Amino acid sequence: MTTIETSASSPSNAVRTQGFPVLEAGNISFPEGVYSVGFSPGSDRRSFTLNHRLRGAALISRLLEEGRACYVCAVSSPRSSYRRTYSSDAPEQRISWDKDDLGEAPQFTPMIVSRESGELTLDKDRDGLHDIWNGHRLPLVAGQKLAVGQVVHLNASVLQLLSLHADENLPSGVFVVDGNEEDGFYFHVRVSQDLHRFLRYGDKDPSRRNIMTHIVSACFGLLRREYASEDDEGGWRSFRSLAALADTLEGRGLPHWADDEFRPEEVATRLYPHVFSDPSTEQV
Repeated sequence: MTTIETSASSPSNAVRTQGFPVLEAGNISFPEGVYSVGFSPGSDRRSFTLNHRLRGAALISRLLEEGRACYVCAVSSPRSSYRRTYSSDAPEQRISWDKDDLGEAPQFTPMIVSRESGELTLDKDRDGLHDIWNGHRLPLVAGQKLAVGQVVHLNASVLQLLSLHADENLPSGVFVVDGNEEDGFYFHVRVSQDLHRFLRYGDKDPSRRNIMTHIVSACFGLLRREYASEDDEGGWRSFRSLAALADTLEGRGLPHWADDEFRPEEVATRLYPHVFSDPSTEQV
């Protein structure tokens, strides 16, 4: 699962003037507020499961508990003018799409939105707000965005090209990576049942990141071995997802699999460095 957090301290090029406190990047309305969304791709490559999490924003949490707000995700494709909005009362939300409706890989915008109109009197301590909102009596409009996550572009990273599948025939701790071209290119990763369970639920364990780095390195190795050709027909540039991944690496100043200087293990660990504790810094 890939998790993306949004808070007042998150970088933002611009913040719109709002008539109501909103938890979004660069907005000081909720100084301690953090809105995080975990993304888990479905094995069908046409769906995602989202896990919305909220802390430090008591006003929004209260509206959710009272049923006056809900979780939302907008799925869009600017190239094809496609846009669909999914809503959910539960923090775990499943979204899906028909690839034939899209002219490109979709992008997601997670949100928390009010579902009814009314009026609220704000209290900075009770609601977790900045001083500037204290004591204000404001209208709450149905459809008002209360929290807005970062826009997630599908296929913008190698992690979003992974499709993990539990394989009962693999021994404990083993994984195997293959390329799949049936529905655009993605990595079909078969993992042992215990490893699949750990990768799905062990997101707080730092060793999970190291395992994912190992998988990414294997994915890059596969691209190096089997997809280095740039021929118009059958080459890697014929897959939109791989072209987007190559652009992402180039934007990070890194070579891609068709470049002479490409080393799978180095690029993987530059993108996702191993996490470890340094024994020399531990106190005796």
